[in-house]
Amino acid sequence: MFTLFDLKNSVPLTPQETAAVWHVLDDYSRTAAGAWLRGFPVRSFELRWCPAMTDAVMGAFVPSRPRTIYLMPEQTGMAVSTTWAEIMTPTVIHELRHAWQFMRCPWLYVLCALPVLREYTLEVDAGRIGREAETIVENMLGWHDGLAFERKRREKNDSDSH
Repeated sequence: MFTLFDLKNSVPLTPQETAAVWHVLDDYSRTAAGAWLRGFPVRSFELRWCPAMTDAVMGAFVPSRPRTIYLMPEQTGMAVSTTWAEIMTPTVIHELRHAWQFMRCPWLYVLCALPVLREYTLEVDAGRIGREAETIVENMLGWHDGLAFERKRREKNDSDSH
């Protein structure tokens, strides 16, 4: 189980990994759903791998480190690619939404982060943003090196021509 004490074992993403995430994040921020990121200092955040995270917790934002996003390390040995970044970016967006919530009103964030309240306040908003981001990344930005996106585009063009 992941705890705050596990954060000390985290390591920064490589510059290539970070650049891949920023690339997908930039594309997302150009959509209407990603407009909230346009004035947010995304590039000032450090992305770090935290080896204690599992499938149950893929990312974390912690108010004591308000410019850091912790991520579950990739498990498959997948090379850094747009595909890998597309898989991780919705989690990054979810955690950035928590950072955005915190920066808007720190005392309210801390109050809403209490165990029972969290699921009905902070997580509802961040969960909605994360799910929406995942859909956008899948449908518009070329999920899995663009293969699914291209297939959907061709299917749409074929149905429009009939």
